[in-house]
Amino acid sequence: MRSGICSKCGQPTVYSGRDIAVKASIGNTVPIDFKHSAPLDNYVCIHCGYVERYISDQDKLKRIREQWSDASKHKRKR
Repeated sequence: MRSGICSKCGQPTVYSGRDIAVKASIGNTVPIDFKHSAPLDNYVCIHCGYVERYISDQDKLKRIREQWSDASKHKRKR
């Protein structure tokens, strides 16, 4: 999606709200820990409506790596 091509329908109709100042609220950030959160960059395909969200801030991603558990090491319950 960040390339401008929709990962769902393949159309070059992706728009980004990355540079729009959005008031921080639930849904626009990912909580990292009790005191910190990371803003989300939003990408929307105007052809099919598919949405993807990313964290661009490398410092926030580093903090997540330090605070969160690695999902690839979780065992799935059946």
